[in-house]
Amino acid sequence: MRILIADDNPVFLAVLEAMLTNWGYDVVTASDGQEALSVLQGEASPRLAILDYMMPAIDGIEVCRRMRGHHDRDYVYILILTATARTQDLTFAMESGADDYVTKPFKSQELRARLRSGCRILELQGTLSLARERLGAHAQCNTSCLENAAARAAFQTLEA
Repeated sequence: MRILIADDNPVFLAVLEAMLTNWGYDVVTASDGQEALSVLQGEASPRLAILDYMMPAIDGIEVCRRMRGHHDRDYVYILILTATARTQDLTFAMESGADDYVTKPFKSQELRARLRSGCRILELQGTLSLARERLGAHAQCNTSCLENAAARAAFQTLEA
């Protein structure tokens, strides 16, 4: 699965990119919030994103808010990564639309488990969307069949 990592610390970004690549993810990186937003709003954008809470220009929270404002796009699972562990920061991130929150330094296995959980949620969301589309098509077909049957019944009544 493609994943975006956005962090303004180039060393941390490189370490995290190597870790996620080793875990089998197709990694795309961004060094600030504006670049992250461009990637997420572009063609074939990742459906999973790790955003640093504090970045220059546009922070991870603002990227999250802007992505949640676009209901016409595929859902992006957003994990906020930060050095702050204050409860109000966690609450603010989650209320801004983040799906998960991890503090630095983190245990690699914890991050891996949280990303797997995000992948499962995205897979379930995809399955649900497909089922909804099929149900809509089925309902449309049934409506057409009922309309045709009603038209035939009305025509038969007129002939009689």
